Amino acid sequence: MPFFNFEVRTESHVMLTEGAELANQDAARNEAARRIGELLTDHASRIWTDQVWQMDVTNESGLILYVIQVSAMKTAATVNS
Repeated sequence: MPFFNFEVRTESHVMLTEGAELANQDAARNEAARRIGELLTDHASRIWTDQVWQMDVTNESGLILYVIQVSAMKTAATVNS
């Protein structure tokens, strides 16, 4: 089975989460969506600090296959809060 890595980047740091052996690239793409959902659930308040999160899915040789970007921003209605 192929091995995939999931690396998360924010404005303040880069962290490599655990990789996984998965059946194929479609499975890796679905796993990335699941993992970014877990990160947002577990660290919901941090998205407002860093504002842009990115997850890169790479294969065994480090080639980036997929990227998920999540951004959060205040609007004109909340800029002063």
